[in-house]
Amino acid sequence: MIFSQDLVDKVSSAVLCSFNGTTSNDEKQKAFRFLEDLKENYPNICLNIAGELFKQVNQQSMLHHYALHLIENLIKSKWSNLKIDERNGVKDQLFFIIQNSSVNRLFIEPIYIRNSLGKCFIELIKRDCFDKGNTTFDELVNLMQNIGQIREENSTQLELILLVYHFLNEELTTYAQSIQAQRRRQILNQIQKRLNEILPCLIRFLNDLSTLSDRYERLTQTCLFTLNSFLNWVEYNHFEQYELFLCELFLKFFQLNSLKLLHGSFECLISLVNKRLARRQLQQMQQQRNKRIASAPSSALNCEQEKRFLDYFLGNNTLELFYRRLISPSVSFDSIDQLRTIVTNDHLNCLKMFGQFLIKLSNYLLQLFQQLVSKSIDDQSFLSYVNERTSSFLQFLLLLNQHPFHQLSLNSYQAINSFLSRQPILLSNEEFCLKFIRNLKQSLHRIHFSSTNVSQTIENENEFIQEQIRQNQRCLVYTLFEYDSEEQFFWKFFSQYRSELQKLIKSFITMFFNDSTAERTINVESTISCLRSIVQNLFNYLESLVQRTPSKTINLTSTSLTSIYTIIEWEAFYLLLDHILFIIRQELFTSSTSINRTQEKIGSIFMTTTISGHFLRTVRFLLQFTPDLSEHIHGYVLNLLSCMFFITSQDASLAIQIIQRLLNTYQFYQQQSIKTEMEISACETMQTQSTHAFLYLCKNYTVKMVEFYAELFPYLCQLYKNEFQLTKTFLTITVDESSCSTLKLLDAIQILLYHKFIHENSATTNSTSNLIEDFYVLIKPIYETLNISLTADSLGVFVDFLDLCSRATTPANIIRYRRRCLMLSLHCLCLLLRYSKQQQNQLSNDLRSKICACLRPVLFDYVLKVTQFCNQLYNEQANPFYQELKANLIYSETERQLYLGTYESNNLAKSMIPSTTTTSGLPVAFNRSLSTSNSMIDDQRFRDYLHRLFDICYQINGIYFAHDTDLYCLKLNDDAYFLTLFLQKILFEHLNSLPSFRLRIVLRQFCRLFVENYCSLSTSDKESINELFLSFLDVFLPYIQQRLTTMWNQLSMVTNNSRPDQCSDEVIEECVCVLITRDFLDIIRYFLFKTIATSGTGGNPMKKKTKNAVGRQHSESMCDEMNGDIEQIDEWDEQTSNNNISNKLLNSTQDKLEHSDLFTYMVKTSRQNSPLSLRLFTYVIQVLFECLTYPDAYCVNRALPIILPLTKLHTDIIDKHVNRSTLVDRKLLFQSLIKSFVQHYENEGLNTNLISLIGHIYELWHQHYSEQLDLVLHQTIPQMNIEILNAYKARLLTMNNSKKPQPITERERRDTFKNLLNPLLLTPVTANKKETSSLTNSSQTNSTVTIL
Repeated sequence: MIFSQDLVDKVSSAVLCSFNGTTSNDEKQKAFRFLEDLKENYPNICLNIAGELFKQVNQQSMLHHYALHLIENLIKSKWSNLKIDERNGVKDQLFFIIQNSSVNRLFIEPIYIRNSLGKCFIELIKRDCFDKGNTTFDELVNLMQNIGQIREENSTQLELILLVYHFLNEELTTYAQSIQAQRRRQILNQIQKRLNEILPCLIRFLNDLSTLSDRYERLTQTCLFTLNSFLNWVEYNHFEQYELFLCELFLKFFQLNSLKLLHGSFECLISLVNKRLARRQLQQMQQQRNKRIASAPSSALNCEQEKRFLDYFLGNNTLELFYRRLISPSVSFDSIDQLRTIVTNDHLNCLKMFGQFLIKLSNYLLQLFQQLVSKSIDDQSFLSYVNERTSSFLQFLLLLNQHPFHQLSLNSYQAINSFLSRQPILLSNEEFCLKFIRNLKQSLHRIHFSSTNVSQTIENENEFIQEQIRQNQRCLVYTLFEYDSEEQFFWKFFSQYRSELQKLIKSFITMFFNDSTAERTINVESTISCLRSIVQNLFNYLESLVQRTPSKTINLTSTSLTSIYTIIEWEAFYLLLDHILFIIRQELFTSSTSINRTQEKIGSIFMTTTISGHFLRTVRFLLQFTPDLSEHIHGYVLNLLSCMFFITSQDASLAIQIIQRLLNTYQFYQQQSIKTEMEISACETMQTQSTHAFLYLCKNYTVKMVEFYAELFPYLCQLYKNEFQLTKTFLTITVDESSCSTLKLLDAIQILLYHKFIHENSATTNSTSNLIEDFYVLIKPIYETLNISLTADSLGVFVDFLDLCSRATTPANIIRYRRRCLMLSLHCLCLLLRYSKQQQNQLSNDLRSKICACLRPVLFDYVLKVTQFCNQLYNEQANPFYQELKANLIYSETERQLYLGTYESNNLAKSMIPSTTTTSGLPVAFNRSLSTSNSMIDDQRFRDYLHRLFDICYQINGIYFAHDTDLYCLKLNDDAYFLTLFLQKILFEHLNSLPSFRLRIVLRQFCRLFVENYCSLSTSDKESINELFLSFLDVFLPYIQQRLTTMWNQLSMVTNNSRPDQCSDEVIEECVCVLITRDFLDIIRYFLFKTIATSGTGGNPMKKKTKNAVGRQHSESMCDEMNGDIEQIDEWDEQTSNNNISNKLLNSTQDKLEHSDLFTYMVKTSRQNSPLSLRLFTYVIQVLFECLTYPDAYCVNRALPIILPLTKLHTDIIDKHVNRSTLVDRKLLFQSLIKSFVQHYENEGLNTNLISLIGHIYELWHQHYSEQLDLVLHQTIPQMNIEILNAYKARLLTMNNSKKPQPITERERRDTFKNLLNPLLLTPVTANKKETSSLTNSSQTNSTVTIL
């Protein structure tokens, strides 16, 4: 190819063809291949063509951009092949563009052309940075210095130079990993040598532009960003002399009308404050290390300089400027349409930068306060000035709390929070604290929108409501500009905003009781007095709110704006008061006996006669108040009564009144739901709220509540029984553990009952018998309900009884009632088992055995039966209605949402699963807009019902074995073990027919607990049971491993041949496969190691984090209890955090974990040549090795640490066996290691551990199986370096034959095999090397499960 004008024209045509939408794909492909061939193979011609393309006038932007692309490619890829004159030619081309005013204007627009030009210069700077002189960077600096006054002729040239500086600084900081370390250091040295020339020029240009910004706005913005890019990394001493001038200069741009310049100024100000703050922190660290530096005159605080710096940022003029430019436009408009005109992307960016700037200023002020404390400052005027400016700044932050842009409001709260945590003296400022509390209340209120009511007139509303509506509409403008909808805002930002405010409330109130500060003893009375004022102020507001709340609902007012905003106001105020009351109760009225003197002193100061009277009056006032406007308001009243239960110590009659109010409310709405005289959702909401408040009392005032046990227990049990005898019209068929009133009621009863159990352990036999009878009372309704629901002896009768085929031969209400009762009884049984398991260690052996005796009949008579029915539903041969039910035996909608895993779908599932009550995590007004009829929800939840039924059955089975461990050894009448019957009839009989998503439930809910609890028992004297359990694992482990291998193979095939409409199903299948693999691996680990500390043993480092029962944990507040999440299909956090075995177990120095007794027994019998134990041990090894080949890195990380010690133990046993080659195929295992290395080559940390494991395994097996291992390496690694392998084998041979062997270090081992395996990562795996994909042997090929 020869350079000519025809070639230039051909290139131009090819470029234009590529960007022409009318040309065909074939023509575009042809043009692309021609241009690529030119770019890659003819670099000299490319330089000439680029020069000609620069001269083009028609279609100039496309041709100029391609010319720059050619030059960038030359510099990046062909620079070393270019001659000196050719390199100079490239440089001359680029500098000609910048220097020529008539040409550079063609390269300033559009943006992608000037960016390409800047990147070309960056690549040029990186290539010639090692030249001794006349580098590209030096020429740019000289060119910039030659620019004098800014004019039209040189403005474009200056902008392009500044753009190069900006890109260069980004390359050195943000994208530092893309540059070689030595090259980066060289460029940094070049810049630092000429900083004293660059920075004055930049500051001079920026100062000139401050008066010319209306003409050169983009140039000014580029100059600001460029200066900020230097501020980000250049040391502070280069800027110190210009600091105050820069502050004044940046603030000049706030007086202009350009938001873009305002944004750039904010970035510079933030960087400047960061630099100053970092220098101060460094000085303090140096002074702490060296007292001589601290005593030097240079270390003294420069009060005058600090005062000037603070005056620039916190002076009245500056704060007024901030308010006028950023705050006033958002709040001064009465018209929402006017506000919409100013809310733009630039406006939001400025507000976000302003919020960050506030936080930086707060940190700077706090650092200054810390320095003032450590140094003695004689300048009292400076101290007064700092206090005055801080006060003004805090008032400014309080003003920003109510800004309608939610992010700025949150930033202002975060800035205040940092002050409160480090300057507790503010707690004695009553005016500040009251204003702060009012702002919090308003902010909790302001995030509730009512866009659906915008069209309603507000003229008839009172002034307060009108202002609130206007504020909410202003907030809504910002929200709908940034998010697509209110719903998206709630999912993405609402929870963060609310949680931040809640944390702020807690930390604020907690600081009143903090005695760690030195000022505590001086200011304790003033701070507690301030706290009293807060509480009294809130109580006064509560009384006014009660008076403004209608006690009766009128049809017209129930939907008015006043009613809507009253409900919202109640929710916001309740959230605030609840947290405050909780902290007060926790600090002053805790049930713990360990109360220190400080708490006693604070309590005596706080609980004056006046405040005590105010508490009592408020409680009595609320007891008389029964709102009918909204069931949610009524619930808040009940929760507040329970929050203030501690005050009943001063009036015992109030305790009885509060308890009566809660339980009477529950009973009233229970009866109303039976009579169907009231909306069913309102009844169930109130039942949930009242039981929730009562549960709070039982958990936090257990001793007090037990005093009323004799009167409470029969009444509570009657309410509990009524729930199984209801005939509600719109019963929901599912049970939600977080909001079910029956479960909360049962939970409260259990707390009282077990408190009696524990504290009357040594009482008389009669009292113990009475308590056992009380426990039986709780089981009896469950037993009776299951007796009715499970009278069927066959699956067909069971299906007809619940009408699972939806034939509608029985009235719908009866069917819903049957389904609900079965589900409710199973959940109640599960709750009884959970709580009993948690309290077992505090009970005597006699009591434990009696409780187990009460629960066993339910297992034998009903739980086994309903579990068997659930299994048969999925078996086409055992289920005569399989074809009719087939459509409902797939994923439920809840499972789909959770498995798909998006944030929005997860939260939507949480808000829609509850069948009776909306979650309190969302505003009531917003929930109302999402409400649907119960019948619609239930119609959509039938699949969810079957899923929950299957899930709860296996939960119960698993917890039965955890609760009653004697079941493992229990013998039936025919001397057969119950365990054998259970495994045959329940687990194995229909295991083949269960789909993968149901198999996952079996593994997680049952098998994990089943194996974990048995392996953690002391079974040294139970050899027959051990043999039985080993037989179970001998069948179970290979079967699950075979299904997993099949699933992973199918997934890989489906992924290659997937259709767009199958995307979600593929995601679900992959998620299920991953979760089954993780659970299966956990089961193996439970078999190998002890995870539960048994009685009489010390704390175990692998003690499993057990899941709390419903409502068990002592919540931080009533709101936190109500915001409990629905139990998800998978506990990701547990799987992520419960990773106690480190990969460092590959090293021999790691502490060994304690093996389970069952595994120890298997090892002992393996040494005695037990076929069962040897075969099972081999299975475990094979399973762990194959787990390494799965794509899930989590599974590999879990398996890696335990493979090496187990393999050493297994090898030690097998090598002493005569027919060791028939037990395990080491070639296949070693292939799995190589396959895993290839599978996870992108995961550097994981691959490092795999390489180390491969080396250890090779050393372990090379003596007897060297030929097999070498064969795997030769077959798998293309062009393997034989010399490396032979040298390594020679080293091993020398080490074995030496009397004093020098062991191979971990680094040597890793480096050797890394070099050996590297060709695998450079060459794709061919089809004839896929023999490593299967580890199944003859005992695993059969697809059926052998019955024990």
